[in-house]
Parts: sequence; C-alpha cells; structure tokens
Amino acid sequence: MTQTSLAKQVVETCTTAAPSVFAIALNSREQLARLDEKFNQAPYQAPPKTPVIFLQPPSTLNINGGAVVLPEGQAELRIEPHLGVVFADTTSRINQAEVFNHIRGFVPVNLFSLPSDDYYRPDITGRCRDGFCSIGQEINQAAVTDPDNISISISVNGQFKKKSEGNIMLRSISELIAFLSQFMTFRCGDILLVGTDDCPIIVTKNSCVETTFEQLGTVTNTVIEPAK
Repeated sequence: MTQTSLAKQVVETCTTAAPSVFAIALNSREQLARLDEKFNQAPYQAPPKTPVIFLQPPSTLNINGGAVVLPEGQAELRIEPHLGVVFADTTSRINQAEVFNHIRGFVPVNLFSLPSDDYYRPDITGRCRDGFCSIGQEINQAAVTDPDNISISISVNGQFKKKSEGNIMLRSISELIAFLSQFMTFRCGDILLVGTDDCPIIVTKNSCVETTFEQLGTVTNTVIEPAK
C-alpha cells in the first residue's frame, strides 16, 4: 500500500466508548458581523470575547446515511456543516505550536438543530435531540493539507444549495484547541466541531441532505417524520 493511500485510509478508533463531542458557536466572521448590533443590546450587552462552546451528548450522535427524525410538532430543521477535529491522545494545557501533534484526524459532520437565532443561553432543547449530530468517516490528519481552509457544499434532494469557501472562521483550529485545553482536557477520540458559516440551510421532511467536504468526502442524512 502506498504512503498516499495509507494517509487517506480511515483511521481506527482508540476506544469503543462514545466520544465527547464539543462544538464551537459564533466562529464565523460574517455571522459575528451580522449579529454585532444585536449583541450590543440587552440581554447580551457585548459580543462574545472568547470562544463559545457547547456539548453534543452521546444520544445526539448519528452516522453517515442515518435518518434524522423531525421532533413532534416541528416542520423544519436547520443544517449546519462542521469540520470535526479528532484528538489522538489526552490533550491538556498545550500551546498553538503543539496542537497538531495531538490531532489524529478529521471528520465531516452534519449538525442539525431547530431553527433559532437566540444565543443568550445554550439551546439545549433545539440542539440536543436524538440523532442530530451526524458524523462521517474519519480521515487521517496527513491526508488533509489545510484544515482551516476547506470548502463545503450542500445539496438537498439532488439540488445544489450553497458552497462555503474556506478560511471563514475567526479563530483557527490551533487557536481554539490551545485556548480550550487550558481549562479542559480532551481524551483520545474526542471531537471538536470548529464552527459553521453564516448561512444555515433549512430543511423539511423527506429532505436528503448531502454535505461534501473538500478532502474529506460526503456525509448524507435524510430527514423523516416521527413514527406514528
């Protein structure tokens, strides 16, 4: 097997336990600019000065090809594509220069939620639903040449919806992990979703969402109604 094909293989997980999955909100420069006026009013009073992080519980985890169930009484979901960073080992109190020594690989992620534009408190009811965090195949770090600059495109039911270019985040992968590792410890297999763009797609029942990440591949999910 060639070095190139080895680099592109899906790497083995280091634990059978479900990983801890953390996500960064409000990391898009365009999104922060759009919300600047809102964040300078009550109840916020000021834009966030440090990364905004939230947790995806194990019950939210889904897979490529998995169905995403519309909650009872809801007609729409928001889809946000995230690049996920997978940790190689126990990571704590590192600096930016050390970050990539602790990264095992990357995963494409479809993150679903109920539509909302309220950021004052964590949106637990909107984000922490069963199956709302769909994680694709993991690709070895060596196969991804510039993870801060990955383009992402979304199609729904075969129709192209949008493409976001890379380098749109306020804080880089190295900045985020170095900052967060000062007060929290990441374990082998944990995943950090590093942010999404300012234009989430709204989908409804029977929507087949295909999200393609440059150098990583595609993660696909279908939105279905709850069982009667």
